[in-house]
Amino acid sequence: MEFDCIGFGSINIDEFWEAPSEFFKLIGISPSEEVVRDTEWFREYYPLLEQLGSLKAIGPGGSAANAVAALRRMGFKTGFYGAAGNDIEGKINLEELGRNDLLRVQFTELPSGRCLALINPEDSNRDRALVILPNANSLADSNSLNMNYFHQSDWVHLTSFVSPQPLEAQKQLLQDLSPSIKVSFDPGVVYCRLGIKALKPIIARSDVLFVTEEELKLLTSIHETEESISGLLTIGAKIIVLKMGPLGLKAFQADRSWFQETIPPAGIVDRTGAGDVAAAGFLAGMISSLTIANCLALAAWAASRSIEGYGRSTYPDNEFLKIFLAKNTTSVYS
Repeated sequence: MEFDCIGFGSINIDEFWEAPSEFFKLIGISPSEEVVRDTEWFREYYPLLEQLGSLKAIGPGGSAANAVAALRRMGFKTGFYGAAGNDIEGKINLEELGRNDLLRVQFTELPSGRCLALINPEDSNRDRALVILPNANSLADSNSLNMNYFHQSDWVHLTSFVSPQPLEAQKQLLQDLSPSIKVSFDPGVVYCRLGIKALKPIIARSDVLFVTEEELKLLTSIHETEESISGLLTIGAKIIVLKMGPLGLKAFQADRSWFQETIPPAGIVDRTGAGDVAAAGFLAGMISSLTIANCLALAAWAASRSIEGYGRSTYPDNEFLKIFLAKNTTSVYS
């Protein structure tokens, strides 16, 4: 195969801000919340953010893009399908996702997707709220899908969009995708709010499904975690990875479950994208034919490394992976 993994999701320009409690109250958003807003919201509140907050960093983002960037930095062959505006120059290096000639990124006159990561400096946990403006991501639809491109990969990793057209494109992709190609799916809050009926075709095709407890409740309308997990496995998901933040990670199959405690970082700077890097770590383990227990351990170590800096600045690299694999050589799924 040409690729170990191709991502299909949003490409964002992320801005990392420290903002006081006063600003969170003004916009009615809590730390750890993820919301979608329009250009009118940005026109009204961005000047207030500039007045009250402190911009710490600007960098690339997007859930699938973060996961693919982490996989590429660890040494895997990666590709990407998505859309971006012509304003990314100097803000996003697309080669973080793969060689330019191996990417399928549509450029549009619309501005690129944008995400404000808001951190309250008084919060010792450094939880962040995400405010998303979709922009160009809405144009990542089925009109330019090239099945030959996706058929060159062992894995396809899907994450959420705000607009309905890209979701329909993802469903169309899975209808036509060879059964031999594995699929991972990280729906996030945005997709989980749509409910299980809207996402069932993707869940049924997922070799790995990544969710948080909050997302489980939104997706299934069931408050008991074990019951929700059981229902998703019945639909067809083969492995479900539950991302629990500081409480660690769990993985579930039809007849087994595994737990991995969190790995304390050297210091917490920014939690944005930690769940995406955890997904990348788990997929790195799967691609490397590790046991599920070791996939979880790799996910935990990778996520811990990622929160030691802003954005992708401290994502795990190939040396990190080599050290981990040298210490965790058990392979073949169990």
